[in-house]
Amino acid sequence: MDHIHNITSQELNSKMQFAVQEERRCTVEVLRLLREIERRMVYAELGYPSLFAYCTSELGYSEAAASRRIEAMRAMRETVEIEKKIESGELSLSAVSQARVAIRAHERETKVKVSPEQKKSVILQLSGLSKRAAEKVLVRELPVTLNARPIPERQLSNGGTRLTLELTEDEMAVIEDLRRLQSKIQNTKDLLLNLVRKEVAKRKRELGEVPLIREPKPKANKDAPSAEKLATPPTENARRFSASVKRLAWTNSKSQCEYVSGAGRRCEARHRLEFDHRKPVALGGESSADNARILCREHNILQAVQKLGAPAMAPYRAGLEP
Repeated sequence: MDHIHNITSQELNSKMQFAVQEERRCTVEVLRLLREIERRMVYAELGYPSLFAYCTSELGYSEAAASRRIEAMRAMRETVEIEKKIESGELSLSAVSQARVAIRAHERETKVKVSPEQKKSVILQLSGLSKRAAEKVLVRELPVTLNARPIPERQLSNGGTRLTLELTEDEMAVIEDLRRLQSKIQNTKDLLLNLVRKEVAKRKRELGEVPLIREPKPKANKDAPSAEKLATPPTENARRFSASVKRLAWTNSKSQCEYVSGAGRRCEARHRLEFDHRKPVALGGESSADNARILCREHNILQAVQKLGAPAMAPYRAGLEP
């Protein structure tokens, strides 16, 4: 590095210009590699529950840096012009990320998908703009009412999600009243979660997903079918696990995805968990206790891709990306 002190200012500027161009080229190359890693689900093979977790834990990016790169990669995948603008420096990763968040908020409020052409137009309008100027463009092109603005969410490397919730003084007073009326002191998170759990249980009962009355055990009958026959699920219900099998699988997994990579890394996901057949029903697997396991959404898809093939699972993979 000592030679830098001996070069002229013009040479120093030239070196800086070259380094910045190389930095942009490398950034686009990183995005291209991320695109292929997501397509092949390499992050899942390595035991990570999401591409975000792979970026933060395996690659060492901060949460904000990982989010920007993932958002830019997905935008870049949709149109070549965005890739060229990022490489030239006209579009920043933060501007692209900012646009995609606004697009999702607009879609949630209007219940209408933004067309690929409009997405491209909106993102390209942010070329060369500051953050504040970009916000003005997004508000004009993708209006969202104040009440409809989404609660900021940030995915964590352990598979969890961090929410940022802002409450007015009156809204917080309601929370405080509820806390006061509880039989025990609870923090805000536990208070809200308990309310949600009760509401979910109520809705499940209304929909018949939870039996209201425990069915009595049938009396012994020598003419009745054998226990083995009773345990065999009907053909149309072959994919369904019984409640007892689900409870056992949940206990054995300790409420965590059971996928383990070839290097011995177990997925840390504890949300978006699903019951999975170790041997797929399509290949003759049964809905028995020894064939049941817990997997996160993405590892469930990965296992299905590996066993049933990518074409068969293509419709399900489309739902993985936000």
